Amino acid sequence: MRIKTCSACKVNGVRYSTVDREKYLLTQNSGVLTEGSHNEIDVDFYGVLKEVIELEYNSNFLVRRTVVLFRCDWFNLEGKTGGLRGDGHFESINVQSLWYKTDPFILATQSKKVFYLQDTSLGKDWRAVQKFEHRNIYDVSESEESSHDVHQDDCGSDTEHVVEACVENEVMQNVQGGEATLIEGNLQHLINSKKQTIVLEDI
Repeated sequence: MRIKTCSACKVNGVRYSTVDREKYLLTQNSGVLTEGSHNEIDVDFYGVLKEVIELEYNSNFLVRRTVVLFRCDWFNLEGKTGGLRGDGHFESINVQSLWYKTDPFILATQSKKVFYLQDTSLGKDWRAVQKFEHRNIYDVSESEESSHDVHQDDCGSDTEHVVEACVENEVMQNVQGGEATLIEGNLQHLINSKKQTIVLEDI
């Protein structure tokens, strides 16, 4: 009753699907990357999503607490046939063997999306890794001192047109450079007279 499983979900606007769900699809959303450590060395773990698990805990009729876990298969980064290879432009990983089989779980929020493409230069068991960056999310470091400051430019360019308020029976006409010229009269009257001038010129 406290555990639900599914074959797809969205995390921070990014869609993930299990490997089994993709068997009959043309799209690929099962590639997973997470940061971790192996032998006290920071490494990136590459894998594929096997199962999405939603675990409910300490919930009642008023409050529902849940956490989403990913069960993954992690590709082996060690050994003669395994590992990660790079040519300076692309990285490729061997998908023949797995490791950390007893530690397959991560929080869904710890995952990053990757795509795997067939690497024809290294062989059938190698996949080129293409990392994914969400189009609306940017990895920008935030300064503690200015984290609460809101910045707004007063001028956008050298050809800024300053908007002036309209006074009754007076119209402020904007010109380049921010200077304004005062025009006597009503705005609607000026528009109507402009239209009449155009009609008379056409005749």
